[in-house]
Amino acid sequence: MKRYAVRVFYEGKGYYGYQRQLEKRTIEGTIIQALEEIKYINSPEENNFRSASRTDKDVNAIGNVFSFNSEKNIILEELNSVLPKDKTIACWGYSEVEMDFSPKYSMWKKYWYIISKEFLETNSSMTVDKIKAVSSLFRGEHDFSLFCRKDHRKTTRKLDKLIVIEQENRIIFEFLANSFLWEQIRRITSYILNFDTLSKELQNTKKLLQTQTSVNALNLEPASPKQLVLVEHFYENLSWLISKRTKESILKKFETEILKLKQRENLVNSAHKFFFDLG
Repeated sequence: MKRYAVRVFYEGKGYYGYQRQLEKRTIEGTIIQALEEIKYINSPEENNFRSASRTDKDVNAIGNVFSFNSEKNIILEELNSVLPKDKTIACWGYSEVEMDFSPKYSMWKKYWYIISKEFLETNSSMTVDKIKAVSSLFRGEHDFSLFCRKDHRKTTRKLDKLIVIEQENRIIFEFLANSFLWEQIRRITSYILNFDTLSKELQNTKKLLQTQTSVNALNLEPASPKQLVLVEHFYENLSWLISKRTKESILKKFETEILKLKQRENLVNSAHKFFFDLG
């Protein structure tokens, strides 16, 4: 018996989110069905199937991770052959890991939130310089209770990185942290893009990030999930075997389906660089 970690690309459109649900088409459910079809697993329970991130409906991913135990040796081409023919899900790398490995406990996670400059000019009065200035206030450890959809977890988090990458025709918000709260990235992005429309009290970002703030709610809708991309989970001391054929297929899919913006080359080059850095 061996345990594998697998890196997976998916396009969120057309699925009811990542997490498996009864009688609904989900990313995780589709992956489990494929693993069972080729006898890699008997069931998710018996083979200790685990996932790193359970992204919301319409969120995309380049590098989410799942793991499972199997008696068989993994062959990515075999696994991809029983995944959707439209290539909305594709597994492109794997690593043999310890039997107690859980993909949930990565050292850090990276997300991109992508908007076109045309969208910015049409929907926001914020300049790129203003966006960068407000974004810088979120870096570090804060109470993000006003910038998440609350669940049972504590709302204090450390945001290691939030940078704004300006390209010819788009802006990328790059987030990096050990963990994120539910809708945290989308709510931070919405706040930044709507900053100029907020009251003076709500423009006091530092106060909003304090535990003892007097503000109860921002009353802002989270930014659309369709522009959110889970880029990577990073694990120390893991080496990945990467399928070159699948990688090239993913880059093509990334360009044609997710990045439906004019002059896409710069962002596609960013995706190329991501894969190049992996080796």
